[in-house]
Amino acid sequence: MWNDNQIKAMPAKDRRYRVAEPNQHRGRGRLVLDIYPSGHKDFYFQYFNSESKRKYTKIGSFKKSAKDPGYTLAEARDKMLELTDIHKQGFDVQNYREERRLNEQDRIRQIEATKRQGSCEQLLDSYLTAMDIRGKRSRYYVERSLTRYVKTPFPELLKLKANEIQPKQIGLILRRMIDNGITTHTNRVRSYLHAAFQHGIKQDNDPRRYAVEGIMFNLTSNPVSSIPRQADFERVGDHVINENEIPVIWNELPKKSIVAACAVKLALTNGQRLGELVRLKLTDFDLDERTMLIPASVSKNGIDHLVPLDDLSLSVVKELKNIDHDSEYAFPGLRGGKYRGHINNTTVAGFVREFCEENDKVSKFVPRDIRRTVKTLMGKAGVSKELRDRIQNHALTDVSAKHYDRYDYLTEKRHGLNVWNDYLELIINPHKKVTHISKRA
Repeated sequence: MWNDNQIKAMPAKDRRYRVAEPNQHRGRGRLVLDIYPSGHKDFYFQYFNSESKRKYTKIGSFKKSAKDPGYTLAEARDKMLELTDIHKQGFDVQNYREERRLNEQDRIRQIEATKRQGSCEQLLDSYLTAMDIRGKRSRYYVERSLTRYVKTPFPELLKLKANEIQPKQIGLILRRMIDNGITTHTNRVRSYLHAAFQHGIKQDNDPRRYAVEGIMFNLTSNPVSSIPRQADFERVGDHVINENEIPVIWNELPKKSIVAACAVKLALTNGQRLGELVRLKLTDFDLDERTMLIPASVSKNGIDHLVPLDDLSLSVVKELKNIDHDSEYAFPGLRGGKYRGHINNTTVAGFVREFCEENDKVSKFVPRDIRRTVKTLMGKAGVSKELRDRIQNHALTDVSAKHYDRYDYLTEKRHGLNVWNDYLELIINPHKKVTHISKRA
């Protein structure tokens, strides 16, 4: 039997050579030492497999001193006994150890993957961040809804891994809303959740993200897909503001808020989305060219939209310029007694609601009714549907419009808005002389 001093004394030679420890019991395997020209020594376990073929599996380096890595002779013998037991059980020691090593690697990888696996809360936050990156103007409303109807009432659900969320849990969220008398917005929250899970699926499977280390959601399906949308909760907007009410709105709404009134009035002159108008900056207006640009970062369809300004539209823009403020936005928001940032379209909606409640000359309307009203009355004024769609920046999906047509139709849009502004002038002031349409009887 060896001792540590004997091993230390074993000389190095020009080539690696191997020596086996003598006097070991037959059938238990043997402790073997490989000695290298550098003087380095490695312990091996020698055994015979089921085919009586001699095999070796490494135990580790010989530890020359306490500071060196590796095994002492006693430790190497203990390790050899462990391997002997494995051999007695009928396993090929080398294959057994390799399988154990691979299993351990898999276990470690699974642990690391679990650590990186995103929770439901991280999924929702990731979706909101993606909306930020894409410049989605609805981001604020989506976050507010998810916080109110998902995050606040269901904190435990947020802690679950995103791929652990089941349809029944989505159903509980929506059921709670329905029990509280919420109808249309239940479908909105459902669509937000569906979009969030779709975002997670695409993010995991995006080839451009394969090499990126970070959170993975490991979603194989969207748990919201099997939850039906409540069709009877949807109310298709059909309110059109009466022509007799428009002069009242035009002349009396400014008493509530000059900025909110200008936003409504400008929307009446060109039929654009109120949520886009309030985000416009002063630099988006070119008074010399008589145009207003709704940039892609603001427009709903992500396309730059150039809108002509007629005399009536310009009068609203000039009215805005008379407001004393330092904001870069055309429709500044009043915060803390000072104009900062832009007015929020929900703030405008609040002024409109108060105005309708206090004024018996006007039936209740909401800001989105303005766009529908303008489109309807434009048709009455003689503007074609195709031109109305272009004026209101509807996404045209035919192949020609989508891929080939890059003409801005500015001349045609200007003519259409001239016709509409003349018509609107006659509604506001029946005695006004107009040039683009004949005065109504």
